[in-house]
Order: sequence, then C-alpha cells, then structure tokens
Amino acid sequence: MLHYAITIADHGAHLFQVKISIPTSSTTGHILRLPAWIPGSYMIRDFARHIIDFRADSAQQPLAFKTLDKQTWQLSPNQAEVQVSYKVYAYDLSVRSAYLERDFAFFNHSSLCLSVDELANSPCQLDVECPADWQLATGLTRISGDKYAAGRFQADTYQQLIDHPMLMGKLTIAEFNAAGVPHALVLAGRHYADLARICADLQRICSTQITMFGEQPPFAQYLFLTMVVGRGFGGLEHSNSTALICNRKDLIHTNKSNIDNDYRVFLSLCSHEYFHSWNVKTLKPKLFLPYQLDTEQYTPQLWFYEGFTSYYDDYLLHRAGLLSANAYLAILGETIAKVQRGKGHLRQSVAESSFYAWTKYYKQDENSPNAIVSYYAKGGLIALCVDLKIRLASQHQHDLAAVMADFWQRYGAQQDSADAGTDDNSFADFLRQRYDYQAIATFVEQATQSTAILPLEELLEQFGITLTRAAAADDNTFSGKAVNSSLPVSLGAKYKVSNQGLELTHVYEGEAASMAGLSAYDRIIAIDYLQVTDATLREIAERFKPGQTVTIHAFHRDELREHQLTWQVPAPQSLQLTVVAAEKLAGWLTL
Repeated sequence: MLHYAITIADHGAHLFQVKISIPTSSTTGHILRLPAWIPGSYMIRDFARHIIDFRADSAQQPLAFKTLDKQTWQLSPNQAEVQVSYKVYAYDLSVRSAYLERDFAFFNHSSLCLSVDELANSPCQLDVECPADWQLATGLTRISGDKYAAGRFQADTYQQLIDHPMLMGKLTIAEFNAAGVPHALVLAGRHYADLARICADLQRICSTQITMFGEQPPFAQYLFLTMVVGRGFGGLEHSNSTALICNRKDLIHTNKSNIDNDYRVFLSLCSHEYFHSWNVKTLKPKLFLPYQLDTEQYTPQLWFYEGFTSYYDDYLLHRAGLLSANAYLAILGETIAKVQRGKGHLRQSVAESSFYAWTKYYKQDENSPNAIVSYYAKGGLIALCVDLKIRLASQHQHDLAAVMADFWQRYGAQQDSADAGTDDNSFADFLRQRYDYQAIATFVEQATQSTAILPLEELLEQFGITLTRAAAADDNTFSGKAVNSSLPVSLGAKYKVSNQGLELTHVYEGEAASMAGLSAYDRIIAIDYLQVTDATLREIAERFKPGQTVTIHAFHRDELREHQLTWQVPAPQSLQLTVVAAEKLAGWLTL
C-alpha cells in the first residue's frame, strides 16, 4: 500500500514535509505527478511550483530521477521500496491550495501529495502529525487516533484522497445533526461566532436540501471546514465536506439577532457548497468520470452545475425560513442587474462561458463586463425560469426541485453505473423524455446556447411580481431595492476612489467614459476643472444633465490627458421586484 506522511517542517517558513513510501519495484521507473488544478476550481494552478528539495532513495541509496514536465517526475528503475521526500511551500490563504502558519494549517492533498501512476487506483494510507495542542478535522476515513486528532487515515484511490481536505489548529468545533446525519462546523482563526445559532441555521439548510433530494444523502457525515479571517471569501465543495474562508464579521455573534447581509452571504455560501454534494460531486459531467488533473477538461455544462446551484443557494434559505420573500427578491433583482450590465451577456452564451471557464471566467480582466457572462449568475436565472415554467406547465403541482431529485437519481446516485454522468444535452433530453416538457426543453437549449434575453419579467408577472428598473446610487452600485438618491448622469465606468481621484477599473463599451477615450486604469483627477474625489463626486455630478459635455483631466499611466466627456443617462442598475398579487405566488415564495 502506498503510504504518505505529512509533518510540519517550519511554521515560519510555511513549509510542510512530505514523505512517500512506494512498496513496489519498477523496471521502467515510477512516475510521480501532482495535479495542475483541483476539481471545482476550473483554472490551471500549477501546484507543483511550490515543491522544493525533491529527492528519492531506495535501499538506503539515492535514486536518480528526471523531470518530465512542470509537474511530473520519473524515478530510475528500482528493485526495493522507494522513499520520496520533498517540502511544499504553503502560504496560499484560499480554499484551493495549502496554507500553514503558527495558528492553523489547511491543505488539499492535491497540493501536497504526489500520485504514483501505477498505484493511482490503489488504496493509500496517510499519517499526519501536528503540534500536541492542535486538533485536526477531515472527512477522510480514520484508521487511528482520537476524533479530531492527528493520526492515520486511508483512501481507496488517489482521487478519493484529494477529495478530503484537512484543517488543523486550535479549532472550534460545534457538532449537530441534520436529518439524522452527523455534521460539524469547524472554525480556525479568531472569531466571536454564536455557535448555537449558526449550527441551528445550518441544520435547517441541510435538512431542507436532504429533504429536497428525498434520499439518504451521498455522505455519512459532513464537515464545514472554515477559515475565519479579517478579509476573505470562498468555498470549494468536496464529497463529505466543504472548505470555506469567510470574514470575521460574516459569522453572527450573540449581540445580533437578525440575519444581516454579511451573515446571509455566509449562509448562502454554505448552502451553495452543500448543494454541490448532489450537483457536481455525485451528479457530474460524464467527461469528469474520472477527472484528468494534468490539463484542462472542457465542458459546456457548468451553467447547470454552478448556475442551478447558485439558484438554489439563496432560494433554499427562503424555503428553510431564514430569508424572507422580499429579501430573496432583492437578491434576485441585484443578480438580474449584474447579468444585464455591460455587453457581455449579449456576446457570450452560458454554454460558451462554461467552456471557457479556464481562461475567460477564471482570468477576468478590466474588459470582462464587455466580453463575458457569468455561468453562475445567468445559469441561476435560467434555473429560475425553468422552475417557474415547470410550475406553470404543471398547474403548480410540480417544480424544478422534484426534477432535480429525479435527475440526480437517474445520472448521479450510482456513480459506478455505466449510465452515470451527463452529456451536454442530458438535462434538456430528460425534460422531454421523462416529463414531456417539450417547450421547456427547447427553452433550455435556446437559453444556454444563445445570447437571447431571458423572459424574466413575463414569468415573474405570472407569479404576481413586477420588475421596476431605475438608476442605482452610482456607477459602482447594483441594487435589488429602491434607491433613495441616484446621480442624474452616468460616467459609464466602475472605479475605485481615493484622495488622488477616481481610478477606473472597468469601462463599459459604448458608454460615456469609453466614448470620451478613457480606459481602464486611467485616474480621473478633475471634472470641469475641479478636483474630484469620493467626497466631491456626487456634488460635481449633480450639476449636470445627460447630454452636457465636460472637460475631464486624467492620468493615463504617468501622462496627463484631457478628454471631452458627454454625460449619459444612468443605466438601470437598480431592479426592484415587488409582490403585487400574493395569491399568484402559488407556493414558490411564502410571504
């Protein structure tokens, strides 16, 4: 059995020590490799760049090796057991990689543990050591050691190993049950969390999702592995856990009772990653069976796996009684506004957005609003449309949740089945063949393959909801609520403010700033010959009307330039959804 040992080499230098014992001989030389990316985060990360001091030994003698590429090593032939050792630099405070400091450590095994090609589908064991006053939380099968302690762990395959991250440190652990299944919230980092409240809210979310899919969940236990920091956000799904990073203020404390936006965002993140237990961890594209982690795996299906999950993350907070209908509609209005801002949604379909996730979505730049659409956000709006269409077609006797549960049973519940995994047309075909939803299936194909505007207003109107468009507070703001005071003119760009002016971050094609010749990263220092700062921008803008022209002075790199800018009418970045006929909600929302 392949055996790994992970220890802390140096907290201050952020170094893990990894040792691998390979029990088999090889006449050609073992090939070892590290993944280039991690499932759920569709971007080449090149984790192997953090490996240092690589060496191999056999029969107490150094064993020669050569590097085949940026992440692959080939050892010389051997007749006896081989020991490989190396260090890994771990200072990426994210859910994707590995992080080590004096207070806690987190790692995905895809960042630390090299695979051995001929043993990748064989069982492996892992010994992990940590300081005596630390605890360790992981969903990996434990062989030895007390619960939440260092010890020995086992995985059936390498891909199973890398699907179980580890969080170590002076942890706060709060356990709860949901639908009879053990769960735990595990926190690393300084916090002031109301553990009882958070666990009670998570229990409602988890129970709601388990009930939705109507079966024993695809795990026997579940961990919310959470790094609490001053500034950070992210989540990554795994088979029986999720890795999370959140702001300290995102965790509700005992002096608060209401769910504010910060805490709602944390609950939504938990809901999103938990929903992935069904939708992408067990039900997944056929192409991902198995994952090929040395290079990109392209699929146009992420609109379903991330987009539909994005629809349910907040909607299920409402179903669990944690988010009011009006609060949910405010989030929905903001999502619509974000999708429709800029020309990206008119240029790229969500299928294309999914396919190009590796480059265009995960490597966004200053031109992204003009070029791409989010398969998360627009995919979520497509899910909303499908849900409402199913409810209407079935006279409110059926919904997307029931279809999702059925779809999961068909393509995801039995991962070893020859029928497991989805093709690009599986969901639309399922709607046609299983339910005879011919028109809805055609809508899914058109909505995902084209850039057609979604029929959101018409559908929401049939559920007694009106959509009102208005200018938001400023060019930087998207809102799903009524706005008290908006600027009369639009710059047509997003910006960062400081005492040195306005640094443009995104310039919208065809709008005022773009037409004036301004570019992203330009720094506006004066409008109409007056210094502009965060404090003076509103005062200056309120003097003008759309159609009027002003002189703008801005630095382009280190060159001062003069531009003539004609103000435009602000884009409707505030989309307020209002229930005007509650009787039409028909169980979709509860007031």
